[in-house]
Amino acid sequence: MTIPTTESDQTLLGIRLSDGIRKSHMRAYLAVAFISSGYAGALAVLQPGLLQVMGIDKGQQAMLTGTLSALQEVVLILLMGVMGALSDRIGRRPVYVAGLLLTGIGFALYPHAVDVTQLVLFRLIVAVGCAAMIGMMITVVADYARDESRGKANGLQGLLATLGAFVPPILATLPTVFAQQDHSELTAQQLTFAIAGALGGLGGMIALFGLSPAPASPAQANQLTLAQQLKRGLQAARDGRTALSYGAAFISRGDLAVTGAFMSLWLVQYGVGELGLTPSEAMFQLAVPRTLAVVTGALLGSILMGQLADKMDRVSAVALSAGMAACVYLGVFLISDPTADWVMGLLFCMGIAEISAFVSSQALVGQQAPAADRGAIIGVFGVSGAIGILLGTAGGGWLFGYVQPSAPFVLFGFLNAMVCFWALLLRQRETTSTAQTHDGVA
Repeated sequence: MTIPTTESDQTLLGIRLSDGIRKSHMRAYLAVAFISSGYAGALAVLQPGLLQVMGIDKGQQAMLTGTLSALQEVVLILLMGVMGALSDRIGRRPVYVAGLLLTGIGFALYPHAVDVTQLVLFRLIVAVGCAAMIGMMITVVADYARDESRGKANGLQGLLATLGAFVPPILATLPTVFAQQDHSELTAQQLTFAIAGALGGLGGMIALFGLSPAPASPAQANQLTLAQQLKRGLQAARDGRTALSYGAAFISRGDLAVTGAFMSLWLVQYGVGELGLTPSEAMFQLAVPRTLAVVTGALLGSILMGQLADKMDRVSAVALSAGMAACVYLGVFLISDPTADWVMGLLFCMGIAEISAFVSSQALVGQQAPAADRGAIIGVFGVSGAIGILLGTAGGGWLFGYVQPSAPFVLFGFLNAMVCFWALLLRQRETTSTAQTHDGVA
């Protein structure tokens, strides 16, 4: 006789789902997580062409780009904790839907800016949407997977995040396509951004009709004010493992930011300055294949760490991933010629290390965050990541320009080493405490 599957033992792709979560809810989440990940680097890829079409002076473009990026990270720092606490009160679905729709609206409006003031305003809309969207992408996967499958779930989300990185380059080909159809350069940009914006609308509809409508937290959580809920997210750092997850978020997001911002820049500058290539030749011949090496490593790393994070203690998983990242990023100091053959292997390892830190940190915070405060705790986790991105891009840019190209990578190599030692010390302290407890009982 076949025993019917109940809601409490449903699985999808090897992930055991939480009570009340159906396979359809998880499938909808995976779809919107892919769209959310696709937005991550879209403005960095699409914005340069738009600024050129808007007629902004070339000397101001770099400064404006940095200012807009920093503005977005500041908004994320200010709002991600708030969005998480809000989701503990009203549920994940409405916050996720609002985040996707706001992000899409911001993208659609972006190329219609007539001056820098409007560009800043539209970027703020994108930033507010991203604060909700990114926070919920991390929180919902923690809600939907049982603890014993949380590593696999975060590994799958990391895989989707890596695949989502291919969306911005695809979007970047559209202005040329539209221009070849006799559209003006401005219209080509507007149509491209409209398609990017439509992704948010599509994701919002999938989230609205596909995600679980159930409240995220027990009823008593809704008796707290939003400020009280946010305070509980901050106070959760009193727990050693939660505090470690916040530190791991800082370095893992910073790792991704440094690699994305400076490796291609280094290769293009080297190709133009040392090899006599044109910028487009340097991008195609040098940056693209080495970026693919990082992406390939990330695809493999997301699967491997997803499995490992469910088979070993998650503090140990953080120590392992941070230790790998420390070795790889410190190893960048040895590079004198970024086009050397051995660098390709290092970049492959970099992809494995950075996505492993990403996956292990999310698995740890999901494990430590109780359902009633999960949104607020993961919101603070997201804030830590946003600060890491801000340091990686702003501070890393100064180091790249005024020290040497390897300096941002070396900085995060040391930071990863610190998190690795932190995790090892925490693990040793927990082991000692457990042993003492057993001795006392004996």
